[in-house]
Amino acid sequence: MHWWPWGMMVFGVVQYLTDPRYLGYTILFVLGGLVFAWVLPWRFVVVEEGIGLWFAFGKRRFLPKSEVVVRAGLGSPVAYRGENRRFGYPLTDGFLERRRKALTEVLKFLGFHLI
Repeated sequence: MHWWPWGMMVFGVVQYLTDPRYLGYTILFVLGGLVFAWVLPWRFVVVEEGIGLWFAFGKRRFLPKSEVVVRAGLGSPVAYRGENRRFGYPLTDGFLERRRKALTEVLKFLGFHLI
């Protein structure tokens, strides 16, 4: 699992424990970490039928290949459920994207719709 949402929450708690005057910052960091952990997938798998996503707190989602559009540009590929969606799921392996090109090639090989 990505460490940074949990790091944000720990930072907020440590900030409060060292100086309770900054309760607002504590709430901001803890809520921000919870939102990022809830919304962004920390693990994904690409299979011939689609893309499986794992989220924090046990949430899982499967995006069928027939409904997925993947935008692959200079950044990490992002999977959208439909072509006109505004919110997508980043397909990343962390802060340093070492295998972005390989992932794009696998998506092409399996026949995903890339834009």
